[in-house]
Amino acid sequence: MRSGRILGLCVVLTFVLTGCGESSKLYPASKAEGVFFSVPKMWHGVSNASLNKYEKVASKNQADSRQTLVKWQVAYSADPKIKATQVFSLKPVESPLVFVRVRDMTGSEINSFSYNSLRDVIVPVTQLTQGADLGVPDFKLLLDKEIVKKGARGIQTIYSFSISGTEQTLNQTVLMSNDRSTLYIFMARCASTCYKKNKKVMEEIVNSYTVQGAK
Repeated sequence: MRSGRILGLCVVLTFVLTGCGESSKLYPASKAEGVFFSVPKMWHGVSNASLNKYEKVASKNQADSRQTLVKWQVAYSADPKIKATQVFSLKPVESPLVFVRVRDMTGSEINSFSYNSLRDVIVPVTQLTQGADLGVPDFKLLLDKEIVKKGARGIQTIYSFSISGTEQTLNQTVLMSNDRSTLYIFMARCASTCYKKNKKVMEEIVNSYTVQGAK
């Protein structure tokens, strides 16, 4: 009977563990904010503290800094030398990079944010899809759909464009909490050649992204 119970437990946990042994993934999470996702175990992280420290210095002289609104943020990459400066840059990276941020919304955002606003949090996707001349002639919208989670809803957008001659693909999900107080930002990206090569892994990470909301 006991061996049967152990076997049953292994079956239940196969979606998380490799056999009944060591997990093949890392599970970054903020219990306070009700956010979690998974990445391959061998990926390397940039902590909330490291990202906050870098951003505070970088935004010291910016009047409209959003850093003070950040509640939790973390990044992971297949690159063992990943730095915060790469996380906050849109320059193409040659290894998969994932960035997750949870922040409070400002008063004006709470009153005015639409789905277009969510699409445009990182890149002005709405203007670019409408043909605006913003110096990005090769912008391509690959996917745009509504996402509904337990604690929030918003838009998943996949798009590509080039910087300095290198095309990159970005898979972003930006959600707003049901009470319109919190913004949940998720971004997975790398150079398009890298993205195609790692598409299965990138999609698994994106699909693992869960927002239950603060308790």
